[in-house]
Amino acid sequence: MEPIYIVLIAIGSVLLLFILYLFAIKPRFNKKAVKPFLEYKYAHRGLHDDTAEENSVTAFERAIEKGYGIEIDVRFSKDGELMVFHDATLNRVCNIDKRVVDLTCAELKEIKLGKTEDTIPTFKEVLDLVNGTVPLLIEIKQDVGEGDVATATAEALENYKGDYMIQSFNPLAVATFKKKMPRVVRGILSDNYMRKKEMRKPLYFVLKNLLLNFLCRPDFVSFNHWEYKKSFTLRFVKRVFRPVLFAWTLRAAEEEKAANRNGFHGIIFEWYEA
Repeated sequence: MEPIYIVLIAIGSVLLLFILYLFAIKPRFNKKAVKPFLEYKYAHRGLHDDTAEENSVTAFERAIEKGYGIEIDVRFSKDGELMVFHDATLNRVCNIDKRVVDLTCAELKEIKLGKTEDTIPTFKEVLDLVNGTVPLLIEIKQDVGEGDVATATAEALENYKGDYMIQSFNPLAVATFKKKMPRVVRGILSDNYMRKKEMRKPLYFVLKNLLLNFLCRPDFVSFNHWEYKKSFTLRFVKRVFRPVLFAWTLRAAEEEKAANRNGFHGIIFEWYEA
């Protein structure tokens, strides 16, 4: 084969790969829908501290009182109820060596959060409490083998009158929600997974580089702000597509300033008042 043809094939292959890369990472262009949500700062799992546990009714009431948006997590109980709880297990928050999905809603409702009197709330209880007073940023915790949390979340929100967005680290969960409620603002969560040895695997490389965005076409990207400079794709997406970026999780006013300097538009914060 003539050298010129080899060069042309190589150039064509690189160009094709670049086009596929752009297609894979492109977000949805829906800034108008996201803009009203940027008027709020989002209290990570509620406005919690040493006296109010994360994802508790008390933490949510405090956030509402201060006028903050609220970031919450939803996952299944054993009997398919949506519970507001972050971790897959109860170890860290409740000092119980069991998985959330292995206990029924009734059993989980009896468990106190940390050293407080609050217990694990259901998603319905939180929706009834917030009732549109502030916007919600709902993270769908859909782990492998634990059921279709995204569909259940969409169904639970069908009659909710307040403002809310959804997000997830799982692009398939966001894609499922997109099919159920295409007009709802949706986001993809990501991180520089490569910093953790146990996550240096192809799947986490794909997730870090937002290569599954084509499945769900997110309206915003929510990223670990400390790892911003270590993600070429995030910086590339920001420059080329100019999507809305949310920074998680800020723990001091100085971090908020750093996130602003790096071009993040929305903030998710805890342990200080933003």
